[in-house]
Amino acid sequence: MFANHGSEDGTGKETDGTTDRRTFMGAVGALTGASIGTLAVSETATARSARPGKSNHAPRITAHRGYADVFPENTVAAVEGSSRHGADRIEIDIQPCEDGEIVVFHDEVLDDLTDEDGRVAETPCETVLEAEVLDSDETVPTLREVLDAARPDVTMNVEFKASGGYSWEEVAERALEIASDYPGEFYVSSFETAALEAVRDVDSTVPVAKLFGSDAEANLETARELDAEAVNVSTGVLDRELVETAHEEGREVNVYTIDGWREARRPVELGVDGLIADYPSVLDFATEDR
Repeated sequence: MFANHGSEDGTGKETDGTTDRRTFMGAVGALTGASIGTLAVSETATARSARPGKSNHAPRITAHRGYADVFPENTVAAVEGSSRHGADRIEIDIQPCEDGEIVVFHDEVLDDLTDEDGRVAETPCETVLEAEVLDSDETVPTLREVLDAARPDVTMNVEFKASGGYSWEEVAERALEIASDYPGEFYVSSFETAALEAVRDVDSTVPVAKLFGSDAEANLETARELDAEAVNVSTGVLDRELVETAHEEGREVNVYTIDGWREARRPVELGVDGLIADYPSVLDFATEDR
């Protein structure tokens, strides 16, 4: 997946990391009228269009933790299941356990989601990887296991959740080394600005998205400083001005967390590029072309 910084693009010309990242993000301009990009452009996505005032394109659907209200979240089964349900993208959370292995898990403690307890960062990886998730017979997977289970036509949204006892640079180095073997496309999102800065330092060609649920103005400024390809925002801060500003600046807008078609209607009308959802059918009754 990785676009190599300073590599040749097949025409004999040198390309820089920014060009590679923007090419990877695709062409949201076809949807919004702006010269900006999206991830993983498909034939269906390319054919989508939007009218001024009200969008009638169907945003790409990201399976939040692998459709967390359908499957045991952040597990191999969730990735396989959400792929079968036609997700355009799958969001997963990563962090290191005590030994440094990058595991796919949301909470910083094991207590609420597994049959083990304790902080992930302070628990041996062997114990973390044997922990059963939500009484499902599924265990906490490694990042490599999850990416091996994903279909290459699905874009992976790898959220850097916590750094544990390691620096963000160490987490980025380990995670990106693993992700570089994924045959499909992926990008990194995080609430933590330092995590995204570390990704930029380790490999500037990897697309990033600033995650936020408050203080839109400050976080948009952070996205500018990072030259982020996308902003992943909560429904609570989403408004027309945010969408228009992000699009004018060349950034994709994805909104979380969508629980049903009622929550999907307003983001669709505002012309967002992606919905991060717990269910696969959130676009039912939310678009004109249903």
